[in-house]
Amino acid sequence: MTGVRGPGESRDTAMAMEQDIFDAVVMADERFHGEGYQEGYEEGSSLGLAEGKQYGVLHGAKIGSEIGCYRGFALAWKCLLHSGAGEKDSRKLKVVEALITLLQDFPYDDPTYETLHEDLDRIRGKFRQLCSLLNVQPDFKVTSGGSALAF
Repeated sequence: MTGVRGPGESRDTAMAMEQDIFDAVVMADERFHGEGYQEGYEEGSSLGLAEGKQYGVLHGAKIGSEIGCYRGFALAWKCLLHSGAGEKDSRKLKVVEALITLLQDFPYDDPTYETLHEDLDRIRGKFRQLCSLLNVQPDFKVTSGGSALAF
């Protein structure tokens, strides 16, 4: 109560208590703002991690599917070209072997690999070169049902 002091209480002590109550009311806005910010930051961080993980899994699966199709394509053509190993197939066979080497050297287990995208672009380029030499028109598609390489 304002102006009422208890026994043995000085005027300065009563003013200090009133000031503390006033400060608590005035500073409540800042305190609630800080607490709300902290709660929002923590929730946003956890949601961001979950969303990032989901995106990483999806993107990694697409790249893995693409690499798998290239590998299957290259190994199939390697077998086909070896069975009819003629003089004009030697260049095609060299490009197939180069593509297989690039695929074997690709870092499947290291998503932090610095030149991952450059290596992936090199593989795609070698695949396009091979398709040109073989005179095939591939159509690689990744859908929710899976991936496919059509000709």
